[in-house]
Amino acid sequence: MTTALRISLAALLAPAALSQSALLREGDPAPAGSAGTMITFISNTAVNQSGGYAATIGTSGGGGTLSGVWGNLSGGTGGLLREETTIGNLTQTSFESFFGIAAAEVCYSASSDRAGGSTGLDGVWLDDTVIAIEEDPVPNTPNLFWTFASRPGATQGGVPYFIGGRSTTQGGSTQTRAIYFGVVPAPVYESGVTYPNMPAPLSTQAVDFDFRFSANGTNNITPLDLETTTADDGVIASNGVGLILGGTLVQESNVIPVSVGGIGDAWDNFDFCGITEAGDYFFTGDTDGDTSTDEFIVRNGVIALREGDTADGEVVSGSIEGAFVNESNELVVIWDIVDAGGGTIEAMLLEGEIVLREGDPVDWDGDGVIDPGVTITNFTGTSSVTIDANGAIYFTADCDVMGTTLEGYFRLGDGSIGTNYCSANPNSTGTTSKISAVGSASVADNSVTLFASDLPLNATTYFLTSMTQDFVMNPGGSQGNLCVGGAIGRYVGPGQVLNSGAAGEASLVLDLTQTPQPTGFVSIQPGETWNFQGWHRDSLMGSATSNFTDGLEILFQ
Repeated sequence: MTTALRISLAALLAPAALSQSALLREGDPAPAGSAGTMITFISNTAVNQSGGYAATIGTSGGGGTLSGVWGNLSGGTGGLLREETTIGNLTQTSFESFFGIAAAEVCYSASSDRAGGSTGLDGVWLDDTVIAIEEDPVPNTPNLFWTFASRPGATQGGVPYFIGGRSTTQGGSTQTRAIYFGVVPAPVYESGVTYPNMPAPLSTQAVDFDFRFSANGTNNITPLDLETTTADDGVIASNGVGLILGGTLVQESNVIPVSVGGIGDAWDNFDFCGITEAGDYFFTGDTDGDTSTDEFIVRNGVIALREGDTADGEVVSGSIEGAFVNESNELVVIWDIVDAGGGTIEAMLLEGEIVLREGDPVDWDGDGVIDPGVTITNFTGTSSVTIDANGAIYFTADCDVMGTTLEGYFRLGDGSIGTNYCSANPNSTGTTSKISAVGSASVADNSVTLFASDLPLNATTYFLTSMTQDFVMNPGGSQGNLCVGGAIGRYVGPGQVLNSGAAGEASLVLDLTQTPQPTGFVSIQPGETWNFQGWHRDSLMGSATSNFTDGLEILFQ
């Protein structure tokens, strides 16, 4: 069977984005840690729609062990986003490895001790706000109390979602479960309810941990368990109804229709899944057929790839160990392939093309150059791989580092959009200031973040934009070159005049419906090309001056 997967690797494999570069490594000094504190483990990954990325980490040394979340919500240089702390009467003691990031918040699960009360309380938090915590009443549901809150995520706008356990006894054992959505949590799927297309209500253990919402929360997909008398109780649901393919419910023991890709086998169990705002979806699992062909990926209602099929010239085999789809409907999968000796090795496939495999060398020190002495030995974590809207893949992996196994958190591809043009003059640091952008060139996504890097430290900075390119040397006595012309807009509104800080960097999330121009604000339209440039303060031999980054051209779609 040939795959029906869409191949879209040009951006990922462009010359500037070839290396799989480590962002963080086991053994690195802990971010903001005390002397002697280092990173001891790196776990699951998450991305948002603003170019942001993050991973859960653990640190130890200096007399203590802490868990936290590391990354950058807008795609810049990574740093500590969350760490165990005390908020009100709750002292956090550890973080679950599963979490999610929004444009401006982190949604995570922490165990906490209540001052003068119970210890080890499981809860979901949105930054410093408790969304649900063990022993507290479930909102708008009389006589129910939380028993656990787990597997959290968040929409781009900061709406949390998670799995919650419930009991009629405060402090009691879990009696029912539900998937919840909202700052004031409301159930989306819950035990005891019979949903459309399903032959029975959901069981007390109804909710599967592998559920997904789209970026803005419009769509969802999840495996669920029914209250049945047999073990064949698993179904796939999407947006509140059982999923029907080829005229039948996607339920364990139901024969897979030929139109879906069945070969006389039946659905057996389900695993990873995902869905986009546009409604494109996938789910994985296996069938009750021959074990050499039972693992599968379904894309939009059709089995797109089976165990035993050939992908990029290699035979896939065994269980899928990770899968994630982005808002551009690009699917990345961790799956074994058969090697030359007849054994198997793990490989990463993007839209059916192998982009990385065990034994490949990586850029361990993060300088953009592959280090031949460091190779991948294992892709790690239940949620070890994610891909952002622009195709940058984030993953965790164990590596052989000169004979020592260490874990790293990597980015494959830079997720950038736009094309640089024009030349910048060196600033007072001796290098040239640079502009870049991450996000999506789709106007409908309204997701573009501009970055200015290699700036003088603590320099006032703002961005310019125009539909016209130009080249003006030293305008107004500046030390730089102006790369935009015609009607030039300046991002100088509230919160838009930036400071490069101690890192020499500045970033701005754009609203494409509020693009500044000399006569007011305009909305960028599909098919238009806009140019961007950064301006910043600088100094020359002790005298104040200014300088510019190079230019960046983005063709919007």
